[in-house]
Amino acid sequence: MTRPSPLGWNEIFDSGKSGWDSIVPFLGVAQALAGEAGTVVDVGCGRGSMADDVDSRVFHDLRGPGRRVIGIDLDQVGAKNPLIDEFRLIDDSQHWPLDDGSVDLGVSDFVLEHVDDGPAFVSELARTLRPGGVFVARTISRYSPLSAVARAVPNEKHSRWLRVLQPRRQERDVFPTRYLMNTDKDLHALFDAQFDLVVLHRVGLEQYLLRWPRLARIMMAVEPRLPKAMQMTLVLYARKR
Repeated sequence: MTRPSPLGWNEIFDSGKSGWDSIVPFLGVAQALAGEAGTVVDVGCGRGSMADDVDSRVFHDLRGPGRRVIGIDLDQVGAKNPLIDEFRLIDDSQHWPLDDGSVDLGVSDFVLEHVDDGPAFVSELARTLRPGGVFVARTISRYSPLSAVARAVPNEKHSRWLRVLQPRRQERDVFPTRYLMNTDKDLHALFDAQFDLVVLHRVGLEQYLLRWPRLARIMMAVEPRLPKAMQMTLVLYARKR
């Protein structure tokens, strides 16, 4: 008899990661809120690269009975995303192709570090979320070592460096970084007027060192002890008032 697939993603059952890593507070909360939502919008959905990993794609898939997942992006490649029900292209005006107050839940996964205009992004988010609607996102802290390196290296050379750190990552999934809304202060300045906001700090630098297992283990031990602003990932929950 074939054994059923185990429940949950492995990070939940890794005592070295479950209390510190971003995947549980990001995907766990997104999945729970999606169950209460009729319309979910993946902001900056991209081609759905997370679906490349067969073992983890189910945890990134927010589709389900009674709800519709809409993906929006500046690039037409979003139409290829297999984890959405519908794709809509953001035009040059930066106006999101969504009706006012039509969204229950917005999600963004490692998108905010690429945003050129933070106030415009939050303005469109506030326009399209219904009162009481929620935005859940994770992004890179501006003060993390990863961000420091990324800002020191010209954007056009990022893909070359990432081929060393993450050989499986495709060049088409590497985008220019801005880090304009990637600190506690920046996020509160952008969100506080219209949202209740919580920002969590989580680790994750070891994911860039997996080619060197010993170094990755050292980073897993060291990063939780860094000042929280230097930990790699920010997870934010924003609920529209």
